[in-house]
Formats: sequence, structure tokens, C-alpha cells
Amino acid sequence: MLKIDRRAFLSRTTSVTFGATLGSVLSLMLGDRTSSHAQSPPVQDNNLMDADVRALRSLAQTYFDAAYEMDADKFASIFHHSSSVTKVGDDGNVGVTPIGLWLAAVRNMKAPKQQGLERHDQILSIDVERELAVLKFKLQIPPRYFTDMLSCLKVNGTWKIVQKVMTSKT
Repeated sequence: MLKIDRRAFLSRTTSVTFGATLGSVLSLMLGDRTSSHAQSPPVQDNNLMDADVRALRSLAQTYFDAAYEMDADKFASIFHHSSSVTKVGDDGNVGVTPIGLWLAAVRNMKAPKQQGLERHDQILSIDVERELAVLKFKLQIPPRYFTDMLSCLKVNGTWKIVQKVMTSKT
């Protein structure tokens, strides 16, 4: 099941567009000839935003497949090399694990796919602001259910996960 919170996109784009238009109209009405569109806040092109959302959906699918297969190489392809995984540990303290150590742990886990377990993964939201995106997922790696928040940056034209914050329950 795929759900994307497009309200955030629409309200932000609408308000920025409206604000830029209103500012231009007010400048003209008040006789301010120094105002230009270059001074207006930039409006993200909907085609670029749609392309970014498609790319982020693809990243999400790779993430879900990697989790189901416990494929560290597949995970490595979507994480930035300097990223980390953050969670509250069993002791109640925040634990931050560099991606290399986390991938090593993944390599030693038994894959849900190998165990014949059913797959449950869901995109809860995708929020994009220029080269920054935040994705919220739910997925199951039995016996645990995870909620992951992924901070992504568009690095050299490619979306990469730069921070994973997670929680789980059994």
C-alpha cells in the first residue's frame, strides 16, 4: 500500500505561488518598480517535484526489498557513506551507529524472505524541500514492527539516505 502526503506539497507550492503573485501585484499597485520575480521566493517546478517523488519512491522500494532480503549491498546503494542509524536502545539511551557497522550487522541477520515470512511495508509520507527529503515508513521484520524516518539529500543528482532514525516494537 502506498500513501504519500501530497497535502504538504500542494499547500507549500500553493502558498509560495500565491505569495509571489500577491507580492508582485502589491508592488505594481503601490508603484514599486524595483520589484522583480528574481526577488520572489523560488517556486519548485511541479515536474521536478514529481520526478523527485518518483525517485524517492524507487529508493523506498529498494529499501523495502533490502530489508526483506537482508541485503546489505542493496542497503549500501541507497545510504550515503557517512550516514548513521539512530535509535533509543534497550537501556533508554540514544544509540548512534555508523552505517558501516549497521551494514555489518545486516549481513549477519536472517532474511525474512529466506524464512518464508510475509512482507508488510508501507510508505507513510514523503516530504520534499529542494534537495532535502524526509520519508516515513512502516515495515515488518518479524517478530518486530519498525517505524523508520529517513532524512535524504539529493547528492550529485541522486537521492541518498543520510540519517535513519528508527523505533520498533514486537
